[in-house]
Amino acid sequence: MGKLRISQIQFSASHIANLNANNLEQNFKKTLKFKPHLICTPECSNIITNDKNFLLLNAPYQNTCPVLKMAKNFAKKNKVNINLGSLLLRVKKQRKLVNRSFFIDNHGVIKKTYDKIHMFDVKINNNEKHQESYLFKAGNKIIFTKINNIKLGMTICYDLRFPNLFRQLAKKDCSIILVPAAFTRPTGKDHWEVLNRSRAIENNVFIVATGMCGNHHMKRKTYGYSLLVDPWGKIINSTKNKPAIINSTINISDVNKIRKKIPSLQYE
Repeated sequence: MGKLRISQIQFSASHIANLNANNLEQNFKKTLKFKPHLICTPECSNIITNDKNFLLLNAPYQNTCPVLKMAKNFAKKNKVNINLGSLLLRVKKQRKLVNRSFFIDNHGVIKKTYDKIHMFDVKINNNEKHQESYLFKAGNKIIFTKINNIKLGMTICYDLRFPNLFRQLAKKDCSIILVPAAFTRPTGKDHWEVLNRSRAIENNVFIVATGMCGNHHMKRKTYGYSLLVDPWGKIINSTKNKPAIINSTINISDVNKIRKKIPSLQYE
């Protein structure tokens, strides 16, 4: 399979998981005309808030998350692969949550999960501080999955700033790396596009970067501007900061063509 059709859903999530499940299901249905092989959603697809206590109390467990349940049913019924960019979930007998990405195959089966490795502990300005390590248990496994022998690497948001993770996924022969995100606006404006393009160029991979957008619970704001970058670093498709669906068809053979032109992966 040389060509892959990908739908990226950029939406503005709420702090209520059931509402996000309904919102995403409506968006999933809109992609069906395009007949995607893969539908991608942003980080925090099930719940988003600036209120740490609210999150600790209201994040669902994996087996009770309405977004996950809906996505599995949709994938099975419509024979489509889905990457839920990430769900914020409680874990039994563990104080900290996990920030977990799910790859659901076209039979509705969870094939792979990836827990965000790099915790977003930053002070951007006096108004915007984040301390993910306080709330979340970091993952420690590098994860990739497959659609018809095409390897896709899994990352989440802040991972984008750690080139070594992307390098290792490229070395495992991933042709596509997924970057679901809920990027902040100040960093998004200055860094989002250039980081995604850099990761694509230095590893000769397609980058599928699907962002959350909008104003959320307790004044959380996210950047949006989802994009899909080819292995040459060219933006194939993108959107601005409003809810949108972007549909792209990519040709996987481009990866090998560009790796032949610039075989930088072999020289380390």
